[in-house]
Amino acid sequence: MFADILHIQTDRLRISQTLNKKEVEEGENGRLRGILRGMPRLLQCPRGPRAGKTAGFLLLAAACALLLPGTVRALGGPWPIAVTVEGEVRRPGAYTLPHDATLSSLVLAAGGFTDGADPRGAALIRLSARAAGKAELDNAAATLALDTGGSGAAGDALRPVVALLMGLSPAGRVPVRMTHPRLLKNSPDDLRLEEGDALRIPARDDTVAIAGAVGGAAREAPARVPFSPGLRLAEYVRRAGGYAGDADRGAVYLLRADGTTALLTPGFVSWNRAAARWEVTALARSIPEIGPGDAIVVPRPTLPGLPRRTARRVPGVLMRAAEITGTPVVLPGAPGTGGGAPVEGAPASPP
Repeated sequence: MFADILHIQTDRLRISQTLNKKEVEEGENGRLRGILRGMPRLLQCPRGPRAGKTAGFLLLAAACALLLPGTVRALGGPWPIAVTVEGEVRRPGAYTLPHDATLSSLVLAAGGFTDGADPRGAALIRLSARAAGKAELDNAAATLALDTGGSGAAGDALRPVVALLMGLSPAGRVPVRMTHPRLLKNSPDDLRLEEGDALRIPARDDTVAIAGAVGGAAREAPARVPFSPGLRLAEYVRRAGGYAGDADRGAVYLLRADGTTALLTPGFVSWNRAAARWEVTALARSIPEIGPGDAIVVPRPTLPGLPRRTARRVPGVLMRAAEITGTPVVLPGAPGTGGGAPVEGAPASPP
């Protein structure tokens, strides 16, 4: 509170130019003395008890600034930022850091990771990213609707996709690659923080989630299978109950613990979102590795009636929606499918 009042009064001094009618160039101590000399005139009150109380209050504020230099901005400089860190750090909570603070400085201020932390799954939540994500989801729904005209069989087939996109809530997550803070420092991955950022460090998760069209019935939550190095996609799905009858096996994707996605079953060609083009991937692209804390997402196909171009775009749009929301995004099952019956190697009783 003292520091905020000191900043406000300093800005007023600069604007009114009442700081002894000249710039004080004696360092920070000289600036503080000048502030105190000019304060009675700034407040437009006569010298006396009131001015004395104001000067005493500012002296106390100046003492706070000198004793806690890391929490108060330099006079005339940028404001510090308020950020939070949650989860598996030694001192979680809210922190006030310099305006140029980065991920590594926040983790160091919080005492570093605990022994049970999973830095790979770190999530940086940012208010501006949440607003941008909502705008992107709305734009994707509007673009798909324009492709079909919104009427007839194509409009009916697209309606569940648009409704799904419009009902999603962006997480505001900014992808980060976290390592030990001393290794992260000054690296390209050491992102600069913004006001209101929240860093979440999850506990280590030694399972892989399998969501979407798997198992014998619709699931309230993804199935979880213990992670095993080198285990293939087909075996993870089998252990989760097998593919459901309405599964789109050609569009299975991986939602990584770091919030990014990758196609696990690329066909002969696939859509490259970054380059906005179709690419031959059958021979060129390797299958992504499945890691602990990742989620395998088995989508359902769109309803019949969509133009081929639109139907090809939908899986990529849903993958991007999963990145924006931080959760698996799957179309609801068609009426009468009952979630789909398990097929191909499903165990008699799911684990």
